[in-house]
Amino acid sequence: MIRQTGIVGTALLLLTAQAALTHWLSRTEFIPSPGPIAENVPATIGEWNRFQDGVLEPEVYEMLAPDDVLNRTYRDLSASSELNLFIGYYKTQLRAKNAHDPKVCLPGAGWNPLVSKEIPIRVAGLSEPVHVNYYVISKNGEQAVVLYWFQNYKTAYTSEQGLKYSRVLDNILENRTDMALVRIVISATKPGVEPATEKAMEFASLLYPSLGKQFPRI
Repeated sequence: MIRQTGIVGTALLLLTAQAALTHWLSRTEFIPSPGPIAENVPATIGEWNRFQDGVLEPEVYEMLAPDDVLNRTYRDLSASSELNLFIGYYKTQLRAKNAHDPKVCLPGAGWNPLVSKEIPIRVAGLSEPVHVNYYVISKNGEQAVVLYWFQNYKTAYTSEQGLKYSRVLDNILENRTDMALVRIVISATKPGVEPATEKAMEFASLLYPSLGKQFPRI
């Protein structure tokens, strides 16, 4: 009798798990509507002011296929330097086209990496630093500093693999997979790599909190 009861209990547990899994798989994914990135990202960030919003080449837009994109140039108050902020936003990762890792695209554009590593960025209000990818690149005598990361409603990721692991859990627990690729590029030819790095890190630190507007809570 005890053994039979155990078999019945196991069967009920399996049926319950199967029903729960079927429910998760049949749910309609939550698709957020955060509004335009151009409005969610401030025109002034620290000492940097919006100079102009650019557009992507049609072939690049077709390749990346974002739901929304920001390609904005900022200049500091003294107008002595400028940087480019690119954000490609995707309401869902459950489709064929998504953001490409910039480290794959840079060599194709003629840029050679001189330095490649992960660095921590301190953000006001966060107890732990945010880790991002750091690149120093060169092309025809020009140098630039690049910071980039993948962003979702929880945190930043430095690799597509980490983002994919998170996507599985997010899809099950939160029923959402929205994400963004965030990239900052600043010339290092005139000011030098160290000053350019400091400016890029400071900008990233100030930018990060505003990204929360792109990822509204359910």
